[in-house]
Amino acid sequence: MPVDGVWAVVVAGGTGSRFGGPKQFATLAGRPLVEWSLDTARKLCEGVVLVLPGGTPGEWDADRVVSGGLTRSASVRAGLAAVPDGADVIVVHDAARPLAGEALWKAVIDAVEEGADGAIPACPLTDTIKRKTPQGVVVTLDRSELFAVQTPQAFRAQALKEAHAGGDDATDDAALVEAAGGRVALIDGERHNIKVTTPTDLLVAEALSKERG
Repeated sequence: MPVDGVWAVVVAGGTGSRFGGPKQFATLAGRPLVEWSLDTARKLCEGVVLVLPGGTPGEWDADRVVSGGLTRSASVRAGLAAVPDGADVIVVHDAARPLAGEALWKAVIDAVEEGADGAIPACPLTDTIKRKTPQGVVVTLDRSELFAVQTPQAFRAQALKEAHAGGDDATDDAALVEAAGGRVALIDGERHNIKVTTPTDLLVAEALSKERG
């Protein structure tokens, strides 16, 4: 059931350079990727803002549709500008993650409503991770302290807007909130919540969608 005061910004403004075209419109089980995220957002949020590349045709199941910017952060800011001032919680989700489940959306929303400035899903890394320094030295990192972060990411509306006010760019919104001094909680992510970046990822998502039913 949609939660009053909670709005979603579904980000689908990318060009899909690594995919070979706008991946958000690629078909997964007979539907564009973006529709999967819109459907889930609709079930949990009072309102939904969809961020698309400028000039994208079509009708979408969103309360407001806006054009994105040159970077992901700029696209998120375009979406934030369309969220009503009365929103208490804003959930930002990448349309390239079509399989994020309702339970995951609810978990990040609940964490913010319980007092966190932000809540993000993350999975522990299973591979050994190494870092190469500018001097060519290879350093093995302690993977017990490392997590792969996903979306949806939920935030106290004011905290997210203030974090974006400076116009900075980041790979995710939590980084901006953290830099502004906000407290961000980690929620258990979902292994099947993959990000579709390449055509191979789409094949994997297709298999996972059948498994999930």
